[in-house]
Amino acid sequence: MNLKKEIEDLFRSLAGQKAWAAKIGWGSFVTIEFGPRRLRHHHYHGDWHLWLYQCDWNLKSKTHELANSESKRGLMQAAIDNLNGLELEGIVFDAQQMSTEFVFQGNLRLRCQRYPDAQPNEECWMLFLPDKRVASLVADGLRYEPSSLVDQKERDSESTRLSHSQGSRRVFLED
Repeated sequence: MNLKKEIEDLFRSLAGQKAWAAKIGWGSFVTIEFGPRRLRHHHYHGDWHLWLYQCDWNLKSKTHELANSESKRGLMQAAIDNLNGLELEGIVFDAQQMSTEFVFQGNLRLRCQRYPDAQPNEECWMLFLPDKRVASLVADGLRYEPSSLVDQKERDSESTRLSHSQGSRRVFLED
């Protein structure tokens, strides 16, 4: 199966689903929930949890860019807030550019692309699925793995961030 079709098929179940809890995470990471709320690891997530991870991204309306992954943190969050309550209408995947564009109601378009210097195994985005698997876009296509492995990576990353911030003054350069 070609990659474009495989990714389109993956997101077909999300068409018509409303986004909720869209937010900026660590750095410029973006997370968006879809589907019913479920409690997992002391946090509410949707049946589908989209995480833009190691990528450049931008959010555009019909006429202009609202924010991108290099914007100030407050502007990024204000722009991403616009997605809450909007239906995902579809996706456009460009295999040559390895870019994915998520098209929301009102012609809001969230486009992401792998970092130019990304390692082959680094994820551009991850989609947590209702069946407890995670689909990740990496350099050579889609990778599927149990969500428990990705959850552990996320917890390890959080522990590293916390240990680096303990005993030191936290400075947020992007604000």
